[in-house]
Amino acid sequence: MTSNFVNVGSARVAYRVLGKGPAVLLVNGTGGGDGHWGDLIERLARSRTVVTLDYSGAGETTDDGAPLDLPTLARQVAAVVDAVGPPHVDLVGHSLGAAIATVLATERPEMVRTLTLVAGFLTADEPRLKLTFELWRRLIAADREGFIQLLALTTLSDKFFASPLAAHLDALAQGILAGTNWEGLARQVELDLRVDIQAEASRVRCPTLVIGCAHDQIVTRTRDLYERIPDATFGEINAGHQAYFEASEEFAAKFLAFADGLHPPRRLSSSAY
Repeated sequence: MTSNFVNVGSARVAYRVLGKGPAVLLVNGTGGGDGHWGDLIERLARSRTVVTLDYSGAGETTDDGAPLDLPTLARQVAAVVDAVGPPHVDLVGHSLGAAIATVLATERPEMVRTLTLVAGFLTADEPRLKLTFELWRRLIAADREGFIQLLALTTLSDKFFASPLAAHLDALAQGILAGTNWEGLARQVELDLRVDIQAEASRVRCPTLVIGCAHDQIVTRTRDLYERIPDATFGEINAGHQAYFEASEEFAAKFLAFADGLHPPRRLSSSAY
């Protein structure tokens, strides 16, 4: 897909749009781009306008290199929504993207029709998660191939390694090694280590679905996030942390049942979202 751009503060933020129908905006996790979503973008674009973006630190987005924070990234997401023009979106956030999405839902509640948080975490001040992010930081600085190997081991489940896709891991790793903005990734990991959305989660008022990944070895306390959000719904998919490579159809079914069940899509004109 061809990228469009919107200026937000010091950043020139890249975003992409595919499909037609009610708008869904996907906010990826640390270091992710559109490849993060597997075939989910095409799957949802059958009935939705799917919006994706590169927030600061990844992809085609450029900025001044300053330390990142959640409100800044939430404003980047909001600017993309304003640029695309739907009255509101069904907002999906994964991992770090779930924290960004939660902040946006509290800062711009009129913009978010529903909120879906996958493999999200309430705070990085939890021993296992903190250790993971500290190890990421060390490997990004000293052993990038080792970092990629660690990601494969901890974000993908046995189901993936038993599938034909596992034969392509070496090629995927080389693509990640060559294509990653490593300085930007390091900035995002520093943000991971500072995440604390306990206050924001308590203020979410839109319908919210929190989804845990049954085989997640990185975020193991997604239920903490679910329990903090008033009247949230909890679900689980049969996947590791990198959920969309293993269970995109399962996720899409849960998301569409949730969002369309609350707000059945109307027949739209060719110019409407």
